[in-house]
Amino acid sequence: MTGLTAKSWVVLVVYAVVMGLVVKGIRIPLPRAVTRPLLKLAVQLRILDPPPPPHSPSSPEDDPEIPSPNAISPKVSTTPSLNGSDATRTQAHQPVWEKRLSIPLDLRTSPIAGVIFLLITTCIDGHVVRLGIVGEEGIRPYDVLVLFISLAYISTALDSTGGLRALAFYISQKSARTPKNSPPSAPKTASGLTLWTVLYLFWFFFGVLVGNDPIVLSGTAFLGYFTRSTGITAPRAWTMSQFIAANVASAALVSSNPTNVLIAGAWELNFLTGFTAYTLLPTVLTALVAYPLLLSIFTIFRPSNSPHSSSTTSSRQRYIPARLLPPDVDPRSALIDPSGAIFHASLLLITLCTLVGTSFVKNVEVWMVTMPAGVIAFLRDVWSERRPPNVKRTEEIEMEAPTRPLDPPKSTLTPPTQHYSLPYLLRKLTTRFPTTTTTISRLPFSLVLFAGGIFVLARSLTERGWTDIFAGWLSKICVDSAATVFFVGYFTALVLCPICGTNIGGTILAVEIIRSPSFSQSARVLANPRILKSAIYSLALASNVGAMSWTLSSSLAGLLWASILAQKGIKVTQIEFARWMVPVLLVLSTVSSAVVLLEVEYFRV
Repeated sequence: MTGLTAKSWVVLVVYAVVMGLVVKGIRIPLPRAVTRPLLKLAVQLRILDPPPPPHSPSSPEDDPEIPSPNAISPKVSTTPSLNGSDATRTQAHQPVWEKRLSIPLDLRTSPIAGVIFLLITTCIDGHVVRLGIVGEEGIRPYDVLVLFISLAYISTALDSTGGLRALAFYISQKSARTPKNSPPSAPKTASGLTLWTVLYLFWFFFGVLVGNDPIVLSGTAFLGYFTRSTGITAPRAWTMSQFIAANVASAALVSSNPTNVLIAGAWELNFLTGFTAYTLLPTVLTALVAYPLLLSIFTIFRPSNSPHSSSTTSSRQRYIPARLLPPDVDPRSALIDPSGAIFHASLLLITLCTLVGTSFVKNVEVWMVTMPAGVIAFLRDVWSERRPPNVKRTEEIEMEAPTRPLDPPKSTLTPPTQHYSLPYLLRKLTTRFPTTTTTISRLPFSLVLFAGGIFVLARSLTERGWTDIFAGWLSKICVDSAATVFFVGYFTALVLCPICGTNIGGTILAVEIIRSPSFSQSARVLANPRILKSAIYSLALASNVGAMSWTLSSSLAGLLWASILAQKGIKVTQIEFARWMVPVLLVLSTVSSAVVLLEVEYFRV
């Protein structure tokens, strides 16, 4: 390892520690001697609400909290809060400056903390930070973030209108039929296998169009209600198939996943002829193989502790019942804003088509297309709520947002001094624009902090010589196209995605390694250019399929998926997730890698 210095080793150790904190975060409590002055200053600056009068009633919900980025982003950290509900009730009548504060080191904060530590220790300088944010030679990290947040807003706004939920209800009801030899008044039932198949195709098709995150946001909440209302006590077949279909589907288009944007930008691939032309066929075939594989698994294995264990129940009916009674809900009742659903669906399709079209034009960057589209969607939502809202509640559907918006102000409990505090203004804004603020509250803003820090840390490894070393090792392994496709595919999905800070962090590091001259300009790669092409497209498939690796933190979608299911009373443990996903991942990685190999060797020049 010639060329490495002590600072190089510090960078590697910091990177490893940060990845560990991303997988399992910690919280560092602060002493009261530090927190009291800070909280008192926050109250004086109106960042926090002042404490209520001594004799005014209060409740845990009214207790002021320190605003954080997580207040407007989905909660993706798997680390439980140290301040539980019991502690909150105990401290409800305490002054705000008596609260205990802690510093979280998790997915959102640890990459930034690692970058700051490296800057303080002079292991990196401002030039490395700039390259990690602005990028160079086709890699533009800000492009990835702007595209993802913009399309996430449009897709989430479409979901907030109830469009995807209404369509899911419509499909589930259209699959129902009146049983033969039954009176006309008999309720319609649906074949469990037919409905499971239809929903699997639904998740895959719309996952291709809008990406995996909107499907997780909307579809998981729908399945929580659907499985309860139809009496399914073992919902694994439904939730797992949705998660797998959505993540496989996100490999098809560049816009469906930030990892795709990163890969396409790194090698300046045309969105249609350079990326989708190679990923569409592996995506479709992988999804086709996943269907009978999942069906076989849920046929052979039986759920434990299931009340449906009578001898008259077949093995397949245990996870996928023979007959189901679809939810008795009018799909139109789930469609909260019909005009908004049409507008956002049209805007999303126009944006995707524009992205494909402009990928043929030089000097047109991704953010130039996606940012205006996101702004248009936001302005439309604000304009639609220009009048005081008349909130339409559909309690029978139970489709609350994954992250609860800020509580509306309670005038009887809010002292006059709170009228100009930041929490009070946020609550007023939430009450005035409920749909827009709910949409914003569901955006994965954690990605901005996380990906920005990971970009800089990966660039630090490059500047300190580590990626050249890793690339040299890779060049010795990748002796031909077959070895490259399967090694990159398996290693990315089974190692980089679960331990490098989600599939985004794993893809960032893999891109730096594959782009390194130690690999891309090695003798074998120059003699056989198919090796480089095999690495690129194998990485593209693996970065999406790798979301189903052995940790929930293999992707932001996995963390969000488990969080929403927990809100719906469906708990997914880390061990259970790995037990279900790893066998499926091994098969699907093999299939996707094999198809990529055939494309590179025989179908493409």
